[in-house]
Amino acid sequence: MKYALILLATLLLAACAKKQDVTPDPASTVAGTYPLTYVRSDSAGVKLYEYTLPYTAGSNTLSGTMTARRDSAAVIFLTQTIKVTGYSDQTSVIGSARLQANGSGYDMYLSNQKIGTADGTTLNIDEQQTDPATSTVYHNWITGRKAQ
Repeated sequence: MKYALILLATLLLAACAKKQDVTPDPASTVAGTYPLTYVRSDSAGVKLYEYTLPYTAGSNTLSGTMTARRDSAAVIFLTQTIKVTGYSDQTSVIGSARLQANGSGYDMYLSNQKIGTADGTTLNIDEQQTDPATSTVYHNWITGRKAQ
């Protein structure tokens, strides 16, 4: 009888100790640091620049990171830092992006404009802006792979 009680107590403890599978929220999945792998910019359909990063020319290297900080379950705050050998890092704010499920990843929106996609491994920015004074369309692409 004594062994039966010990066995029953062991089984109860084992049953209570089971780990529950918890699915992380979208922002927790996407949050992190993404070293940049590609940047491109066009103006009026004309390529201004395009680099696979890191890009080295002589003793200078161009690289960068995209940082996605979790602000709430479905919102990340994006910043981009560009680094060039011998120069100060240049950090710019992209802003608060709302995440919306899309298949196995998420679409990212600033206000109501889709600016890219993220899946927790890769972050892609693909956004356009039109200069209201000149009607010139600017198009930017940025890709980063999450640091492990």
